[in-house]
Amino acid sequence: MKIKSRLICVLCAVIFSLSAFTSCGIIKGDTVMEYEGYKITEAMYSYWMSKYKTLFLYSYNNGKDEESFWQSKTENGDETYKEFVTGFVDGYAKQVLVAMKLFDDYSLVFSETVKEAVSDKIEGIKQSYGGVTQANEYLGSYGLNIKTLENIYYAQEKLTVVCEYLFGDAGPYPITEEEKSAYYLENYFCAEWIYIYTKEKPKLSEDGEYITDSNGVYVTEELTEEEKAEKQQLVNDIMTKLENGESFDKLKTDHSEEDLSKYEYLPDGVNLSANDYTVYGTGFIKAVMNCNEGSYTLYEDDYATFIIRRNPLKNYSDLSVQEKNVMLNFDTYVYDSKCEKFFGEIDVTVNDDVKSRYDVQTIKSLTNTNI
Repeated sequence: MKIKSRLICVLCAVIFSLSAFTSCGIIKGDTVMEYEGYKITEAMYSYWMSKYKTLFLYSYNNGKDEESFWQSKTENGDETYKEFVTGFVDGYAKQVLVAMKLFDDYSLVFSETVKEAVSDKIEGIKQSYGGVTQANEYLGSYGLNIKTLENIYYAQEKLTVVCEYLFGDAGPYPITEEEKSAYYLENYFCAEWIYIYTKEKPKLSEDGEYITDSNGVYVTEELTEEEKAEKQQLVNDIMTKLENGESFDKLKTDHSEEDLSKYEYLPDGVNLSANDYTVYGTGFIKAVMNCNEGSYTLYEDDYATFIIRRNPLKNYSDLSVQEKNVMLNFDTYVYDSKCEKFFGEIDVTVNDDVKSRYDVQTIKSLTNTNI
């Protein structure tokens, strides 16, 4: 099981490496990886490490950079977050490296749209810092400058262009239905849940409608201690009834406080994967993954308690159009997985001595995620 939503982090160089980085934008350029004359430099590797460390922490740990987090296990339970993110950065760097060569081998070119997008991004960075000198001063603390950053952006675009050339609908190796089915069976889980507000509840208007703020988020209010006790007892009672064989579907209809109308076309549950952590949260995903098919488990978030039932997966060919539509970004995940597998089977040379200068746990995070 692979978590696609893997985000990249720039590793804070050890003191020896940092001594070579100055605010003037001098680049430490030793080679981290090499493939038939094409190279991933320290500047490229450390940039990805810092950027995706920042994004990863924001997505998985509320932006908190804590040792306990890096040493804890991922949803899969077979590696630490430190190992997971480091492996992702290494894999991404390898993909870009190989794509740099294939881009030239296939005589590919950038579209004007890509060139304009990169140019606009670079100009935006310059303007946000008040000019090239000021931008380089900020980037220099990461061993970068504007020109190096532009080169990195184009290297990343080469990966996109190569993947589209190979695996796009018009490419020689487009995504097949068999590949979609295999990815679905390997990476997805089916779940239903009963949702009980045990800590906070949505505020309702006089008309009984949910009240939302300016961002469209439900406004909530904390339950009283008496209400909390009552709701916790309800959760306990539901679990007891389930253990005694009572119908999950009936208990869901009778007690779930979530708006069920959006699930009316999903009679067999909701298909989700570890990629969907931004929708459901990592804790919820982990609870589903660790629950055996046909069994029940509890998960608590900041507002409520989920009583989750893990259901067996249907065959991919039996899924309705609506069920497939609920599997957000599914085609993108399959596409990315195919790219990852393709590049993963190619051997590149890794300079472990240079690579070991960087540790995701200690590297400096980007303070500007737009870079």
